[in-house]
Amino acid sequence: MTSCDTFDLTKGLIPLDDARSVLSARAQQYGTLPQKETLPLPSVLNRILAQDIVATINVPNFDNSAMDGYALRLEDCQAALQDNSDLFDMPVSQRITAGDAPKPLLANTCARIFTGAAVPSNSDLVVMQEQCEVLENGNVRFPQSVAHAQPQQNIRPAGQDIKNNQVVFTAGRILRAEDLGVLASIGCHEVTVYKRLKVAVVSSGDELVEPGNPLTAGKIYNTNSFTLIGLLQRMGMEVIGPFFAADTLADTQTVLQKASALADVIITSGGVSVGEEDHIKAAISQGGDQGGNIEMWRLAIKPGKPFALGHYNGAPVLGLPGNPAAVVVTFYQLARDFLWSVQGANAQPLLRLIGKARFTTKKSIARTEFLRARFNQGEIEVFNNQSSGVLSSSSWSDGFACVPAGTIISEGDEIEFYGLTTAQGHG
Repeated sequence: MTSCDTFDLTKGLIPLDDARSVLSARAQQYGTLPQKETLPLPSVLNRILAQDIVATINVPNFDNSAMDGYALRLEDCQAALQDNSDLFDMPVSQRITAGDAPKPLLANTCARIFTGAAVPSNSDLVVMQEQCEVLENGNVRFPQSVAHAQPQQNIRPAGQDIKNNQVVFTAGRILRAEDLGVLASIGCHEVTVYKRLKVAVVSSGDELVEPGNPLTAGKIYNTNSFTLIGLLQRMGMEVIGPFFAADTLADTQTVLQKASALADVIITSGGVSVGEEDHIKAAISQGGDQGGNIEMWRLAIKPGKPFALGHYNGAPVLGLPGNPAAVVVTFYQLARDFLWSVQGANAQPLLRLIGKARFTTKKSIARTEFLRARFNQGEIEVFNNQSSGVLSSSSWSDGFACVPAGTIISEGDEIEFYGLTTAQGHG
């Protein structure tokens, strides 16, 4: 198996794993940025728990029947078979449905009981109704095997699902729909969660035109803002903006000043490369009222080499490339985990699979490459055009095939594939 943990020592380029380590360390230094809020249970889907949830009751809260049938005492069953009969009869002393509070079972009687109903405190057996025969006089006939049953047969004990004082969920969990039902089962009607992380989206480039407006010569529609907005919204974060920075240093600084005043984190696309009109990196380095800096720039990955990490006026800044497909790759491989961490969420690594390549590469490169790809029954197919400007490849794919630096892939090789969801199903 080819691994993506190979370090690229190309001068001036930061290896992917080093970049991830730096982002993780900085996220820990920032800590959890959003404050907390307490919300009603129906409002916390996909929100991040801000405190542990500890059960204050057993679930279920009482011993209950696992099926429709009859509740008995084993000692009564055994006494009824002293004459070595193959069958024995018992009268019905009570009828118990779900929600009823049963009385203790009278000696030498049985209770008609239904699934989920509480069993009498002195009952230690439930017999399914299919094993029984109701006689004309109302008594119930049981087979001899009942007297030899194990205690608590067909009884779900209190606390079988969740026990009192058990930690049900820990802080940092992203709450799923199923979790809401579990919370309801222990009586939670409201939950303390982190407020949504405020992320400002900034696009840079005089060539960009907002969708809905006509294109003129040399112009293209702004796609990166909408890609980032969708990715952030799927993570449950609050989008600030989007902002647009013209290709001047002054305008870029003005936009960053506004964004830093409103958001917890800033994500930019474009303007972090080496061109004369790339002003994001320079604007961050010069800083605002509270200063700024670029800590990391130029990574050993393809696409996505011009990726920057810095801060501006105290707000962390993630500078993504301008090419649309590179935005998607760097968001998933780098920005996403940083955002989850400062949002307060537990680690949500992308789903990593091993599959057989249905493609070949012609030559090796000195950067880890992520190819837009599909995973199908253990095989990995790549999009036919891997240009970083081909955004449709991201819609076609459901993940990335990883080609480590210095590696040539032959068809049939086992390689790593990063799915665009986590093992828990989150984006």
